[in-house]
Amino acid sequence: MGDAPGFVIRKLYQSYTAAWSRMVDTGLTGPQFAVLAVLDEHDGSDQASVGSAAALDASTMVDVARRLERRSLIVRTRSPIDARRKVVQITALGEAELARSRECITPLDKALFAHAPRRKEEIMAELNALSVRWAELAAELDAAES
Repeated sequence: MGDAPGFVIRKLYQSYTAAWSRMVDTGLTGPQFAVLAVLDEHDGSDQASVGSAAALDASTMVDVARRLERRSLIVRTRSPIDARRKVVQITALGEAELARSRECITPLDKALFAHAPRRKEEIMAELNALSVRWAELAAELDAAES
């Protein structure tokens, strides 16, 4: 089983989620944090672009945005250019929550890479390269089915 990519990825994700919930514990999920972090860099972007940058599919982004909006961490408004799009902005409360979470993430990162702290950049580069390649493969397979 340890040589099946899906199995290893599932184990990594489950372990990461458990560590996140114990060490970050600010009330934000990983996807919620990702959305706030994207907005911190690109405030006022449309919801679809934020979701794409946060690696969330459209339906997940809608759900995450609703939850963040209910907590007053973001505000969504209709785009003045295209009424079908929603513009998303982080609130002062959202910025404060993001800052609190970031303080907790540093110890989490240290714990996650404690086995090889000098290789963190190399490991992350490889994971990112795999992510890009596997997304390309999925797109290629989708195109072949069409």
